Amino acid sequence: MASAAVESFVTKQLDLLELERDAEVEERRSWQENISLKELQSRGVCLLKLQVSSQRTGLYGRLLVTFEPRRCGSVAALPSNSFTSGDIVGLYDAANESSQLATGILTRVTQKSVTVAFDESHDFQLSLDRENSYRLLKLANDVTYRRLKKPADILQHLLGCLPERSGFICAVAERTCHHPRTSWHWENHNCG
Repeated sequence: MASAAVESFVTKQLDLLELERDAEVEERRSWQENISLKELQSRGVCLLKLQVSSQRTGLYGRLLVTFEPRRCGSVAALPSNSFTSGDIVGLYDAANESSQLATGILTRVTQKSVTVAFDESHDFQLSLDRENSYRLLKLANDVTYRRLKKPADILQHLLGCLPERSGFICAVAERTCHHPRTSWHWENHNCG
């Protein structure tokens, strides 16, 4: 019985996680289709008219690109935004409305610039011109989803190995996830 309750709990959590993920992806897609770029920038999820200020190779061969606002005389600051390190962003050429050039992870955000890490794989070569204008759009965060899903999947697979009427607490190991919602606990108080 205890095992069935835990299995039901884990299954429900996985279903809710899928619903949350689907809703987030749909919301971001809807933004791109129905809201102007200037409105997205005023909402803090898009940065327009950026130029490449530097490119370098980072850890594991990732291409680190720093973007700054296009300069019109003095040093410009980024507009108010909700970008933070770890956000997944899409890179777009400002001249082409819909074509996404690449996806990367923000590694550094300051008042005057953002740095994005792009994976450099053998079949993907990102060539960015310092004279072109680019935009960054915050995308649905797949990292959080995977960090939440992995421990739930592990717990679901462990259920057959746990003793039926043992008093136990299923706690997700800290090394598998780093999110407050993943500290799931279940206690069996009906042990004889």
